[in-house]
Amino acid sequence: MSATATAGEHATATARTAGGRLGAVAGLAFSFFFFMGTAMLDLPHGVSDGEMVAWWSDSGHQKTTVVSMYFFVVAGLCFLVFLAKLRSRLLTAEGGTGELTSLAVASGAIFVAMLFVAAAARGGIGFAITSPVGDEVVPGPDTLRFFPAIGYAALGAGGLLAAAVTMAATSWLIVRTAVFGRWLAWLGAAAALVIVLANIALVAVMVIPAVLVWSIATSVALARAR
Repeated sequence: MSATATAGEHATATARTAGGRLGAVAGLAFSFFFFMGTAMLDLPHGVSDGEMVAWWSDSGHQKTTVVSMYFFVVAGLCFLVFLAKLRSRLLTAEGGTGELTSLAVASGAIFVAMLFVAAAARGGIGFAITSPVGDEVVPGPDTLRFFPAIGYAALGAGGLLAAAVTMAATSWLIVRTAVFGRWLAWLGAAAALVIVLANIALVAVMVIPAVLVWSIATSVALARAR
């Protein structure tokens, strides 16, 4: 093998390693911002119309919804970078037309789109009230209930189920190609199953941890992979 070919292979390997590390950082950043955007905002449920309007009339709550919205947006952008780097590894391992890789990436993109919808639904009201172009008028209780409900439906019924498809497709590719350790395949399959069952049973408490655990574990695998 010539020195030029060896140098080219070394450069390619170095670029892949750097890309994997960037994907790992993006995945960890997604986990942080997604967790913060979810944990910092506890919208009222099952309260009277007066209590709903009073909650949204608080300036602190309004600002919190806006910050949560931006956290979700940043989380989605980080996930796109993470997804792009993950795609490179999966496509190289799968070869051919890369059908499973395409499925994983497309489902991940749907998850990000639904995350953006949820972000707008969660923070749109607060942004409309507090922004310089807002009218500082709190909408009626029907509107205050409707928009957050859209966010929950978009992220829960749409986005997280799409994320489960990404996890399942990635896990199957790991089993077929050993692109990462098989422990990640079993973890991804379990996380996808938790998300599906939680949506069927309408139990949301385990859904967010499943996404966070998978994204952190996959980020670690990207950083360690050669």
